[in-house]
Amino acid sequence: MNPLQIQYKRVADLAPYIRNPRKNDHAVEGMVAVIREFGFKIPLLTRGNGEVIDGHLRLKAAQRLGMSELPVILCDDLSEAQLVEEVFSRC
Repeated sequence: MNPLQIQYKRVADLAPYIRNPRKNDHAVEGMVAVIREFGFKIPLLTRGNGEVIDGHLRLKAAQRLGMSELPVILCDDLSEAQLVEEVFSRC
């Protein structure tokens, strides 16, 4: 098993997964408060092209806070079926 490799991506280069089923705009301000108090602690899961697989709420909060970079873990090794399972299994 390979150790996780955290990279940093520009917020401007990140885009939501088009099939993301979660509607969580109501929770953004709460996440903003959490990030202000504790900092950004959990990386987003993304593709190399910047498509966010997991972490949409954190991305929205980071945008609201004007953050320029976020920690990410690339998931380019996952198939489309695995990505769908990752996204939809948390609904």
